[in-house]
Amino acid sequence: MPDKADDSSPSSAPGDVLTRRGVLGLGVATVFLASCRQLGARENSASSTQIANQGSIVEFSAAADGTPVLSSFRNAATRFEWTAAGAPFAPAFKYSQGTSASWRALPLQSNQGGITLRAALPGGVEGQLNLAAFADTGAFRWQQSFSNTGTKPVRDISGISALDLALRPDIGPLVVHCVRRDSDYTREALPFRSRLEVRGGAWNAPIYTGLIVVEAVGRSEFLVIGVQQERGWTFSLDQTPERIRLSVVLGDMQKDIRPKASLAACPIFIGACGEDLDTAVNLALRHLRTRIQPAALAGAPWVSYNIWSTDAKDVEKNILDEIAFAATMGVDLFYLDASWYKGSSTRGNGDWGKGLGSYTEDRSKFPRGLRYLSDQVHGAGMKFGLWVGPNIVDSALVPHEVPPSWLAMVDGKQAELKIPTWEHTCLQVCMGSTGYAEHLKQSLAKLVEDYNLDWIKWDNSGIPALPARCNRSDHGHEQDDGSASALDNQYAIFDYLHRRFPNLAMEQCGYGSRLDYGLAGTIRANWCSDTCYPASRLRSNSLVCATVYPSACNAAWIVNEDTELFGAKTQAIIDAAIRSRMIGLFGVGTLNGQMSQRASLYPKNILDRLAVNVGLYKRFRHLLFQQVTFPYKPYGTDPQGWQAIQFTGDSGSQAVLLCFRAASTQTTSQLAPSRLHPQKSYRVRLFDAATESTMSGRELMETGVFLSLPEAGASEIVLIDEA
Repeated sequence: MPDKADDSSPSSAPGDVLTRRGVLGLGVATVFLASCRQLGARENSASSTQIANQGSIVEFSAAADGTPVLSSFRNAATRFEWTAAGAPFAPAFKYSQGTSASWRALPLQSNQGGITLRAALPGGVEGQLNLAAFADTGAFRWQQSFSNTGTKPVRDISGISALDLALRPDIGPLVVHCVRRDSDYTREALPFRSRLEVRGGAWNAPIYTGLIVVEAVGRSEFLVIGVQQERGWTFSLDQTPERIRLSVVLGDMQKDIRPKASLAACPIFIGACGEDLDTAVNLALRHLRTRIQPAALAGAPWVSYNIWSTDAKDVEKNILDEIAFAATMGVDLFYLDASWYKGSSTRGNGDWGKGLGSYTEDRSKFPRGLRYLSDQVHGAGMKFGLWVGPNIVDSALVPHEVPPSWLAMVDGKQAELKIPTWEHTCLQVCMGSTGYAEHLKQSLAKLVEDYNLDWIKWDNSGIPALPARCNRSDHGHEQDDGSASALDNQYAIFDYLHRRFPNLAMEQCGYGSRLDYGLAGTIRANWCSDTCYPASRLRSNSLVCATVYPSACNAAWIVNEDTELFGAKTQAIIDAAIRSRMIGLFGVGTLNGQMSQRASLYPKNILDRLAVNVGLYKRFRHLLFQQVTFPYKPYGTDPQGWQAIQFTGDSGSQAVLLCFRAASTQTTSQLAPSRLHPQKSYRVRLFDAATESTMSGRELMETGVFLSLPEAGASEIVLIDEA
């Protein structure tokens, strides 16, 4: 698939995006030459080329005949070596004309920007690896691509590699840490024996996120890998007598390469570090936020209010009332979810499919129009946004608004979504269709301009039970390439919108794109799951998601279906349920499209505590972009059932701990913060206990903070500031 965004070069976008990504260009990469490097058992001397960042060193050697080999990938601080010296560059390349067994290495090239490695196959296919260093993050950008240097097309490519490493055969026991994303999020620690696979998943069937951490057990050494693609990839480890082969291979495709054209694998970020798993996680998060993600917008993460309605009466009036209410509650972002479009449902049952596919406002619900609502929201000091659901359309819009040529077909049959309570059948559209993709670009850009949008929520919800493998011949994709082309086009649309509107916040949502590293260069928010209640379940998910994306990007709402919150009998339980959402991008929402769910109708005791906690959240929310650690090991839960997470400023001068007793029978616990300055003095405030003390960083990290929560399910927030 084509590289969706160049995260290694200065951005051409204006404003804050250039500040983050342009100034920190590849000028910080370090490349240097060393001589007299011994090449394996060979007696002859050969030069080597190294590329380094603040944490790792990668070294390529050139033999006397010019053949380049990867000779080292090591931790710069500990000198721990990951690779078996002397492995040639021989990436996987599966295509109809042959296999990739006979690569011939080409001379290595290096410059001030990085290192380029090349190899050729008979018939005119050239593989290329471009490796760039980022001194400020500890990670490299590893980008493999394949070009056709011949005169005939290279056809029916079904698999290419994005990463290939030969690990030392004597490296010892390995464990692969990864995040599974089915209905819930779970951290897994998979022991490696002789064969291990981790898969990204398929269309609307996600399995693992792109974060993979390989641990050398007992050595406190970690190899951190980020796969910048949503699905269709397989990470694997394979044991052989000579080495352990580590690879990321992209499949689920059918591509051709024209003469003089190329096909790029997704970028990979990769780095080595020591210490512990928290350190490895923070290497990935630091690289994401400083090298890949758009710059954070002012005041982010924004307290949000998502509202939508399938009711028949007073929709505009009720929403206007909620605008005023939201402003008094401290909401920063007010946005409309589904059913804002022409012909949307008025039966009050949450049917968001009726009218879907129209990008014209529903004047029956909004007589004064969406621009009027946008102006009211902005006038109240908030941001305004809209939801879109591009993967399916109301069948009633075909053919007069949606041409039949855009519909997905599998073996000549339409993919249909029929829900008994919905008025109309919905049809799958093919994102791989070049015509439909261009329509989306123009339609979404028009929404941004017409309604002065600050936010777009893109929802990939569609038909999860069907593969959506469109195999039409008139969409611009190959017969078995509908899913991969749909992903390519989705990335291209996000990139188009981000470049055109660099300060537009885009949120990904839906089955197939949860915590997608492939979208990291263009999005500012993740809707991680519709599992937004009960609070305890959402909280467990949020603790896991915090290891993949900065928590400031991971949205979590209060909804009135949450019995833990709305059935709470005490203030402590209300606070804990609200704070379970404060681990990430915090807000309230109407989940089922009914005005009866709007937040102004919450009970007074909940609204009172919501107002207090919104104010508290705004005191520490900036830290949610920065370092994350878990006082309880592993991943924030201790054997007694307490849960906690710590966010620390990169300078170490501020931190916050969100602590939950959960269902534990134990009334007390002790948490040891980390990543503070041992010699500095800190003011420690327990918000609910209303206590304050002063401690040194060393004392805090060694003896910790003592917490007493007499009520099961209660919580506490600990604020730590340099005194």
